[in-house]
Amino acid sequence: EPESVRELSTRAQLVERIQQLGEDVFKAAQHSWENALAQIKVANPGLEFSTEGMGMLRKVVDGQIIIPEQYR
Repeated sequence: EPESVRELSTRAQLVERIQQLGEDVFKAAQHSWENALAQIKVANPGLEFSTEGMGMLRKVVDGQIIIPEQYR
């Protein structure tokens, strides 16, 4: 059992910890997404491009950006 959950003794505490971990993962993914966009802009200073419609929870399917069903 991981050290991070050893002191948790109730189901409610475990559920709360799992929710917190999920939020932390989401925040890290969001930071990574924003950082990647910032790096693209710095690496291509003369390039104008639109980020409208883009997002970290979207993906490309058949040449189009879509929101996967699980995120709707």
